[in-house]
Amino acid sequence: MPDLPFQTGEDLERLLCRVFLAAGDQSPVQRRLAVTFLIHAPEACVRVDGRDGQTAHLSRGDEARGTPSDLVFELDSGEAAHAFWRGGLSPVEAVRSGRLRLRGPLLQALGLTPGLGKVQAAYREATGAPAQ
Repeated sequence: MPDLPFQTGEDLERLLCRVFLAAGDQSPVQRRLAVTFLIHAPEACVRVDGRDGQTAHLSRGDEARGTPSDLVFELDSGEAAHAFWRGGLSPVEAVRSGRLRLRGPLLQALGLTPGLGKVQAAYREATGAPAQ
């Protein structure tokens, strides 16, 4: 197992919140979507809510888990999340291998693709992970 930049689910939630803020990706706001990222082993949950069309609002933990979203991206492990966010695991490969499951309309998920590069770059910057 690779060295991960987080030890607990709470560490991972904090890291992802910092990354999403640093990336400044406005895709959820432009598309008026709420998107949840649910990660297992360790258990973590972060929600980005852009439904108001003005600002992306972040929540994590139980608050994020307890609020419905338009899209849910569920990763099977912290290792998969790390590989995905640093760019070492493509969305297509993640879905094909079963490491990533999507709940919600595929077309809405595909609409977020342009912002993925920004988030991955912010993740690599935050974690010191090399570009893939």
